[in-house]
Amino acid sequence: MLKTKAEIKFTLEGKNYAGGKQFRPVFRFDDGLLFSGTIVSDESEYIYNKVYDVGLEFFTVKNEAYSALQPILKQNTGLTTQAGSKIIGIAALIDFAYEN
Repeated sequence: MLKTKAEIKFTLEGKNYAGGKQFRPVFRFDDGLLFSGTIVSDESEYIYNKVYDVGLEFFTVKNEAYSALQPILKQNTGLTTQAGSKIIGIAALIDFAYEN
């Protein structure tokens, strides 16, 4: 599993999102790879256009997927946050670790 720390901002105008571990949007990495991830924080709600420091856990990133991601993972790697095909925000990685 890939665990990261990130800054995230929801940019869909006027839309707020519930916090907690039930929120699992899709994240598009710079090179176009998509992975579902859980946002981990103590926030009860994410407010439009506000920046949050959160954890992101990517349970579907296993050995083969991590091999594909490893060359692009670095501090400030940009991510697009999506709900289905709709872009709902942006994120930037601060730190990351892979747990086998």
